[in-house]
Amino acid sequence: MEPHRLIGLSYRLGASPERHGATDCFGLARAVVEHYGYSSPAPTRDWYRRLRRGDYSVFSDELEHWGVRTTDLDCGVVALCQAEKGYGLAAYWEGGCLSFVESAVRWSPIGVLPVVELYCPQKSRCASR
Repeated sequence: MEPHRLIGLSYRLGASPERHGATDCFGLARAVVEHYGYSSPAPTRDWYRRLRRGDYSVFSDELEHWGVRTTDLDCGVVALCQAEKGYGLAAYWEGGCLSFVESAVRWSPIGVLPVVELYCPQKSRCASR
């Protein structure tokens, strides 16, 4: 899915943008990463079980599978952000980040989101950073 088509989608845990017309932060990040031609891990039921229990450590545990940590924002980089009720994912796109603001996907300029860590989806692209 083209990243601009994600803007305005509502939040629904476990939803796929193409199938449900809604998504969660994992689906949002996957759509942007895959738009740039990088692979991303498929969601597992364990991710969602952990989130439903309020176990937000799933983000740091699983992001290691998405790529390598980086300090540079570039197309398709995934950001782990501090959210009001834990953590969420954002993806770098068009000079800013796509993420959930309130209950819908929004674009935000760099520096607005409270970024905890950044993950580059392709190890060779970020190895020297």
